[in-house]
Amino acid sequence: MKAYDPGEIERKWQARWTERGAFSARPDPGRERYFVTVAWPYPSGPMHVGHARTYTVPDVIARYKRMKGHNCLFPMGWHLTGSPIVGATQRIRDRDERYLSILRDKYGISEDLYLTMTEPMQFADYWINRSRMGYKTGMTALGYSIDWGRECTSLDPHFSKMVGWQYRTLRSKGLVTTGSHPVKFCPRDNQAVTDHDLLDGEGVGIMEFTLIKYRLEGGEGALFLPAATLRPETVFGLTNIWLHPDAAYVVIETGGERWLVSREAAPKLAHQDKALTVVRETTGREFIGRRVRVPLTDASVPILPATFVKPDHTSGVVGSVPAHAPFDLVALRDLQRDGAAQEAFGLDRSELSSLSPIQMIAVDGHGAVAVDLVEEAGIRSQAETARLDDATNQAYKLEFSRGVMAPNTGRWSGLRVSAAKEQVKRELLASGLADTMYEFSETPVTCRCGAPCVVKTVTDQWFIRYSDPEWKQEVLDALERIQLVPPESRTYYRNVVDWLNDWPCTRRVGLGTRLPWDETGWIIESLSDSTIYMAYYTLVPLMRRLPAERLSDAVFDFVFLGRGDPASIAAQTGLEAEALRGMRTEFAYWYPQNHRVSANELIPNHLTFMIFHHLALFPRPLCPEGIVNLGLGVLEGRRMSSSKGVVFAVAEAVERFGADVTRLYLMYMCEPWQDFDWRGVQADAHRRQMERFFAAAQEMLAMEATSEQPVDSWLESRLQRHVLAAGQALEGFQTRRALQHSFFLLQQDVRWYLRRGGRNRDLLRRVLDAWVRLLAPFVPHVSEEIWEMLGGKGFVSDAPFPAPDEGRLDPLAEFREEYLSNLLGDIAEIIKVTKIGPRRMVLYCAPQWKWEVFRRAMAMARGGHLYMSGLMKSALEDPAIAPHSRELARFAQKLVADIPKLSEDQLAKYALPFEEHATLAGAGAFLSGEFGCEVEVHRADAPDRYDPQEKAGKAVPLRPAIFLE
Repeated sequence: MKAYDPGEIERKWQARWTERGAFSARPDPGRERYFVTVAWPYPSGPMHVGHARTYTVPDVIARYKRMKGHNCLFPMGWHLTGSPIVGATQRIRDRDERYLSILRDKYGISEDLYLTMTEPMQFADYWINRSRMGYKTGMTALGYSIDWGRECTSLDPHFSKMVGWQYRTLRSKGLVTTGSHPVKFCPRDNQAVTDHDLLDGEGVGIMEFTLIKYRLEGGEGALFLPAATLRPETVFGLTNIWLHPDAAYVVIETGGERWLVSREAAPKLAHQDKALTVVRETTGREFIGRRVRVPLTDASVPILPATFVKPDHTSGVVGSVPAHAPFDLVALRDLQRDGAAQEAFGLDRSELSSLSPIQMIAVDGHGAVAVDLVEEAGIRSQAETARLDDATNQAYKLEFSRGVMAPNTGRWSGLRVSAAKEQVKRELLASGLADTMYEFSETPVTCRCGAPCVVKTVTDQWFIRYSDPEWKQEVLDALERIQLVPPESRTYYRNVVDWLNDWPCTRRVGLGTRLPWDETGWIIESLSDSTIYMAYYTLVPLMRRLPAERLSDAVFDFVFLGRGDPASIAAQTGLEAEALRGMRTEFAYWYPQNHRVSANELIPNHLTFMIFHHLALFPRPLCPEGIVNLGLGVLEGRRMSSSKGVVFAVAEAVERFGADVTRLYLMYMCEPWQDFDWRGVQADAHRRQMERFFAAAQEMLAMEATSEQPVDSWLESRLQRHVLAAGQALEGFQTRRALQHSFFLLQQDVRWYLRRGGRNRDLLRRVLDAWVRLLAPFVPHVSEEIWEMLGGKGFVSDAPFPAPDEGRLDPLAEFREEYLSNLLGDIAEIIKVTKIGPRRMVLYCAPQWKWEVFRRAMAMARGGHLYMSGLMKSALEDPAIAPHSRELARFAQKLVADIPKLSEDQLAKYALPFEEHATLAGAGAFLSGEFGCEVEVHRADAPDRYDPQEKAGKAVPLRPAIFLE
């Protein structure tokens, strides 16, 4: 028998696929096409198993669709624009030791080599083509069925021409404009950044805070303490101001006023279009115990110390509303109990003790919401941060969804909180009693160059107007037509469309396409140039033959939209009319995408942008038909990241486990949309499973011919079940479910068949034939090897995916084997408990009258009317049952209690014409061999039965009584 050698098998079949151009795709009007794309990678580090999961999912589906007869296109390109690669090379030039140690120690790159990778294209080429850990090496090693003839990059001159057409078209529709907006900004690169430009903080949002100005009483003239809040309507419940006593604060002049803010807040405000001057530095301690006036209420409240105040968050000044903010409530109570702190800060104890929550929002069933939630949760200390966070979220949801403003809020009394929030904010801003500040929703946010990012208000930036209400509505309408996997992601997309605002689409630094109408150096950023590149894939083989400089907007209008006359366009551009028609044919054949595959984390940007741009640029029917969203990748509990060295490279996985085992594990550990955690121990177990499968396939092929047996119909039926389930699962991108049936459960069934004495060589070859075709999308190399052993024609990759033959389904045969398998388990458990090594085993089948009652109960249950009196009446009408009336009531009572717990599938099984005695009698030799003892089978009411312990009376249908001797 041949040992499983994944390296040998995989190299052999990859070479053959390449030699024969197995996965090149060209238009074929006579065949249904299937076009699947996946997020093109940034080659800024090694391809790791997290990437492998992303790219294996569409490869499995592409292989499946080919086997279903589709003309399938699965292309690949490289995203080189933006700052990831530029940032990596900058870190090499800066001799960033943290990064260089990753290159040396984790990726094995010598100093001599990485010092040659200081230019972006050298760096990218290394990770695409030259590194054994690189992307193209990894994709080839995993056997992806990619059409490499369409390989391209986002820096191709032809691609840049398409992007230029894209942005001129968007601008002509008023969807690209300049404006003033808050953006993530890298002070070092002096440019706005987006998620793909970041080392830390991908997906972090920008939040708008209202800075309510509380005027300090007495002292150095007019000084305001601007406290940042997301809930300006709660100003009516303010009891005090919190400052960190030991933090550094500064007095600044801005807009003709003096403000007290944390030292960290001053540069943030400067980035947000506020001209300011620092007047003096101080600490929070200077102001503890003093008082401020509250806007709108003119109440006088104290300034109190709080070490929980974060000076690096917003202004470093916090307004306290303990009736509606659990953290404020618990902090105030802690301070009221802390005599030492009161003495240290010279606080008036009687005044402090008099502070109490001011309820200014009414919620039915509640008093002051924060007070209720804190008391219900039993929170006693500020240290209980997790429980306080939970209470804070609950308070916000309750008040925002059900709350109305209380009578102490003046003219806003009776308004819903959701409406009052905006009205109070407008009033404060219009009256000069408040200002605005932006802050990240989470920190840190770090540029790929290594610099911390800030929120900056920019005024000359170019933006895509995702805020346009008509455009938003088009996208919302399209989302109802797009197949989303999983379906529950639809709500997430809708929410993104709702809150998505204008997006900064240009940069000053980085790689990319120049903004076509601008001469000042703007470059289109990486999330904005990658929204329709899927269309470019359809044109690559033909377009790269043409001079890029001749690709005018008229060319793209014709190719993408069918506008214009090819002869006229050819005359204008010097291109051949036939070349234009060829590109139009390619595009019209392949578009739209059947499925786009990408990560859940790209829903807030790339995936939603893709829908916006397709609707703006192409006819509505060319919007993607389906989008598959993938979960995150984790490595032994840590999120994978090439830039941080938290990776298990594909090269290492293939060397250790083999490509097919790597694919098997990635596709089986969970469904694609779920987060997965790569565990080496589990991958090892899959390697052993693959070895067993390869050995079993050879044993099946070597088996000598034998005659048909009763268990054959069971294996035939089980095969059809697995074929049906696997196909249905793959249609829904359920790779785990498909593999459960096509690999693990089918392997289990073959083992059971052989255990039951099945030896039909012809049947086993048919099963193996279907089996390798079921597995070919998942483990293509070993499937090709076994297909060749079977004498299959051509590649199994091109063979038809198995279709279920419902005529071979045999539910009764399946039920018989399920019954025997369950019985084996019951007997094994009895032997384990009793510690009997049986010499003799006697099985007693339920008497016929119990079977008759059982079947009547089943029929009633399936009809929806099983109840005790009805079952008793029906049973006693049968003269064969009537003599057993004393036992009948107890037996019927148990059936009435147990049968309603059964599923519809179980009810259907139990209604089959199953003959228990015949099944057990026919399996006597099998049971005897399993347990190494003599086995007898009796009907429980047989007069000549051997029953020394009177076990027979306990027999019920499907649960024979068992006697061990």
